[in-house]
Amino acid sequence: MSQRQIVEVVDDGGDAATVVRDHGFPLPNFPDGPGIDGVRSVKIRDDDILLITYPKSGTHWVFEIAREILSGKIIDDNVSKGQAFMEMVPEETYTDDPSPRFLNSHLLMKHLPDDVRKKKIKIIIVLRNPKDVAVSLYNFLKTLPHVNYKGEWKNFVRPFFHGKFIYGSWIDYVLEWEQVKKDNPDLPVLTLFYEDIKEDQMREMRKICEFLGVERTDDFLSKVCDNTTIASMKTRQKKDDSGIQVYRKGGVGDWKNWFTVAQNEWWDQHFQERMADSPLQFKYTL
Repeated sequence: MSQRQIVEVVDDGGDAATVVRDHGFPLPNFPDGPGIDGVRSVKIRDDDILLITYPKSGTHWVFEIAREILSGKIIDDNVSKGQAFMEMVPEETYTDDPSPRFLNSHLLMKHLPDDVRKKKIKIIIVLRNPKDVAVSLYNFLKTLPHVNYKGEWKNFVRPFFHGKFIYGSWIDYVLEWEQVKKDNPDLPVLTLFYEDIKEDQMREMRKICEFLGVERTDDFLSKVCDNTTIASMKTRQKKDDSGIQVYRKGGVGDWKNWFTVAQNEWWDQHFQERMADSPLQFKYTL
């Protein structure tokens, strides 16, 4: 039996979204996606760098920032992180990319090649407060032709929390990566928070420099700041490689415009129950 099945998941109002269950994990139905088996067979180089995020957590933004820091150049191309997005494109798309490659994925460690762990490649994890993630993902899903979701926000929140849509539960995802860090203390991982970068991009970029082992001047880093505003990235890259609009607002606290008082109370109660043992703290406003 195939490990991949196309299924319809239904929100609280009966509206359906199309996902692919791959080894039981809900993925977007990427037309050229290699599937989890394909991702697991990717050949990893010792100097690959891996960007890991739950969707809508600043992946494109941090990809742009980090590749400019790594190269030491202000980049004015329209290369997007989609070109090395492991579950969206076949491996040959980035096989010949020069080292060090910047790979990225929204998958869990158990879905990735064993050599990610064995070769101890550098991993940058970006986390964003889940209420803003929920709003951003809701708006994003409605633009994806292969998901074909037309539901209303009021019917989205609860099934999103419970992990019905692409990439499953945000809480499961975050806790599983935290466990990977705990179980592999010698794995080089830098964890960044979306809100911290919004608050002080220079400070967070210095962390990236240190982690990648590169020295960059403040003058250069301030140019990176200017080149990686939402406005300038939108100008360069109206859409990603699949023709999808990837940038919406890129702010902190938009959830307040969406969550009702009742939704917020329900969320906070269930969130605190599930995250009780986690030391992670999130900023919901700046």
